[in-house]
Amino acid sequence: MIIYIEVMAPPVPKIFLKRINMISYAEAYKIAAEVHKGQTDKAGGPYIDFLQNVADYLKNKGESEEVQTLAILQDLITASTKKTPEDVIAMGVPADMVDMIQKMTYHKNQGWIDEYSCKLMAEGITAEEATYYAREKEFVRFVETLKGNPLMAKAKSAILNVLLEDKYIKRQERRELKTKFRLQKYQAAIEALGV
Repeated sequence: MIIYIEVMAPPVPKIFLKRINMISYAEAYKIAAEVHKGQTDKAGGPYIDFLQNVADYLKNKGESEEVQTLAILQDLITASTKKTPEDVIAMGVPADMVDMIQKMTYHKNQGWIDEYSCKLMAEGITAEEATYYAREKEFVRFVETLKGNPLMAKAKSAILNVLLEDKYIKRQERRELKTKFRLQKYQAAIEALGV
């Protein structure tokens, strides 16, 4: 399947259509189920069920199959899957989609986080809180890089929205400072995406 998406081309806001090769949702689900076999989500259930919840969230919002497909594939190339872009292409995922998956994969910039937390600590914020604030700001900066591609922005926003659901936040965690900041980080990222 081939679709066309609108892409904002920096630095001058110019909209153009870019051809993207896609696979069907059914094919994507089979690949994701195989890659994530044995993995669990934050609620302790099969990770593929979390991804299905994200796709269902998008479907209920009336989003296209293309966005749902990207959402279910979004975690294929991570340390926990041990899959490379080449592995994923060999499984049948088009290179265009693999490129989007790679761009959606968050890699923490620890150097930036450390530098920003030190600035906050110099302003009198405790080390723990400064670190959480820095992580939030750095994550939002990453998420903002996805705004120019509507498929990636919608898929990432859906993932974050589902992570805010009660079943993914253990009751005892709600009172922990770490969880408070994680939820705040997700909410700030959703707002930054603006979809």
